[in-house]
Amino acid sequence: MTAFQGTVPPIWLKPSVYQALGKHLASVLPHEACGVLLGAAAAGGMRIDTYLPMRNVAPDPLHAFVPHPADWISALYLAPPPIGLFHSHPLAAPQPSSADLDGLTGLGDHFAVYLIGAPGKEPANPILLNGYSIQRTRTEGGERSVSLIETPLQVLLK
Repeated sequence: MTAFQGTVPPIWLKPSVYQALGKHLASVLPHEACGVLLGAAAAGGMRIDTYLPMRNVAPDPLHAFVPHPADWISALYLAPPPIGLFHSHPLAAPQPSSADLDGLTGLGDHFAVYLIGAPGKEPANPILLNGYSIQRTRTEGGERSVSLIETPLQVLLK
């Protein structure tokens, strides 16, 4: 895959997915939430149709996430497979941390979307959500590189 050039296509979220992300994030506070995103490429971007929450079994769930192995394996065997990953930062901005970036190499090639959420400060905005496209490239030496490109998020009306 070559480096992306031009306008970044959006990530489209169904309203039910947006609500599910916020509900899961709030239900596990103060711990990090995590789960997988199901959907497909659509209308010049990625459309997320379903969110499947996972149990976080990290030794320090206040500052990290590790999906429960049974949840993770079940998700990887879905057909079609997940296209993205969501997790939250309960005490920080929804921006990739160094641990988030380090974990990208462990995701399968079908993962194309990475969402990070944080609790909103107002009832009208219960979740702050940032979206990223996962970009995979090869260096001149043949090594694989994985990075995130900030991507516009759009919640669909229906």
